[in-house]
Amino acid sequence: MSHGIWHSYLYVLTIYPAALSLIVYAMERGFEKTIIRIHRFFRVFPDEVKYPFRTIYLNCLVGGTSHVFFDMWVHETSPYVLFPLYEANPFWMGESGIVVHALVALLSIYALFLWRRHALLHRESVSSKSAADTPPSASQ
Repeated sequence: MSHGIWHSYLYVLTIYPAALSLIVYAMERGFEKTIIRIHRFFRVFPDEVKYPFRTIYLNCLVGGTSHVFFDMWVHETSPYVLFPLYEANPFWMGESGIVVHALVALLSIYALFLWRRHALLHRESVSSKSAADTPPSASQ
């Protein structure tokens, strides 16, 4: 399976972040309540749900670029990585691409650790805040 032009730096530095940013920007504004419910379900508590377009664009740009960066080492069938400058994948590592897969797995585990730690810290701050807001009992 060839990834085609969709997995090229030309695409992820131009069309991809602009198109995806417009979609995300519209979705955040149109489905705000649903997004909040999903965040609560996964115990993710962001400071905001609707982000400025510039923030969304930069995240799409970094995400797309990092995706192509990791893919170019492990997919021989990505001939358009450096399109139009080079029509092959000079970065393909062959069987040693397992190193990249391991790195991505470790980064994913680390991201899950950070997510869990953030959820626990948020839970502690909410419980301590609610305890501080509770008035002392009359019997004391």
